[in-house]
Amino acid sequence: MSAKTNKKSSHQPQIHKAADFKSIYVNFVQTAASPTDISIGVGETSPTETGVPDLEMKARLVLAPLQAKIMVAMIFQAIQQFEKQYGEIAIPAAVSAQLSVPLRGAEALDKGGHSTEGD
Repeated sequence: MSAKTNKKSSHQPQIHKAADFKSIYVNFVQTAASPTDISIGVGETSPTETGVPDLEMKARLVLAPLQAKIMVAMIFQAIQQFEKQYGEIAIPAAVSAQLSVPLRGAEALDKGGHSTEGD
């Protein structure tokens, strides 16, 4: 490596996984907000014999509002890239009706995070 490469990399944070790091499959998300933070509960829902799904909360993220907004932008960017490569992700009407921001694909939001539908 050149001295220039070493100098540049020394200013980048080193990311490492904690000893108890694990990946979690998520198909259920629940959010809450307070004046000081935004919480995102994640888990997995699975069918049962009764027809009422079983919801298992696996983890909760508690973020400062700025970090939550940055995370939304990063996820939005990843969804745009995914849809560009694989096609639009269809959101079921029942789920879309529960959202205050209508989403029909990554292009449904402008760069400011505002709905462009109906404009």
